[in-house]
Amino acid sequence: MKKFNWGTGIFVFYTVFAISLFYMVYRSTQHDHSLVVDNYYEKDLDYQSRYDQIKNSRNLKEGLRIKLEKKEKIISLSFPENMDGVTGNILLYRPDNKKLDKNIPLQLNAENRMDIPTDNIASGKWKVEVEWEQGGVSYFDKKTLYLPSV
Repeated sequence: MKKFNWGTGIFVFYTVFAISLFYMVYRSTQHDHSLVVDNYYEKDLDYQSRYDQIKNSRNLKEGLRIKLEKKEKIISLSFPENMDGVTGNILLYRPDNKKLDKNIPLQLNAENRMDIPTDNIASGKWKVEVEWEQGGVSYFDKKTLYLPSV
């Protein structure tokens, strides 16, 4: 048997290094690197209006309540009682998978509530973003929810 010398050590080191480098390149091509939003530049330019919407929401005496009702398996949105004629949009945003995002128009019942069933929504981390308008004033609120496994 031949003796293990420094030349063999260098060869083994570079071989292991090259194999690990190719493995990391392969693994990085298997990961989805999609952006959170496609039009991030326009979103950034529109930040002041979003800031104003958030400020309007925080100035309400009674704000929007976003709550996960685990027993009823719904996401409940409760608007202040004095808000009539509310129009808007709800974005259920999944940070790790853009394909699961859901855009839902606001449709409030007589009690100024909207319930979203969670039966067809995957478990995990979700961001609920609500943008609405009432009386010519725009509002925005968001909350992070964790939907449990079924």
